[in-house]
Amino acid sequence: MQATNPFQIILDELGEIKDLVNSLKKEPEIELKKKFYSIKECSAILKLDYQTVRSHILKGNIKAEQIGRFYRVNHFDLMSALHEVKSLKYRR
Repeated sequence: MQATNPFQIILDELGEIKDLVNSLKKEPEIELKKKFYSIKECSAILKLDYQTVRSHILKGNIKAEQIGRFYRVNHFDLMSALHEVKSLKYRR
């Protein structure tokens, strides 16, 4: 008689579910790499004035790309600036 684990089917399905959850966790990260914000959107997120955000971009405190005559800020660069928002408000 062969001894089999009665829970093997459940363990196999849990492994598949674990793989699906991991793939779903990585998916938004891929989408956020492509997300860019305008200065107006950045000022709303950072709760700073438009001109303040613009001056920080021009100084290089917030990393941004110039597309044509407009500046666009990558999502991850904005989030790193958001963590430093207190220092951004008082940085001169």
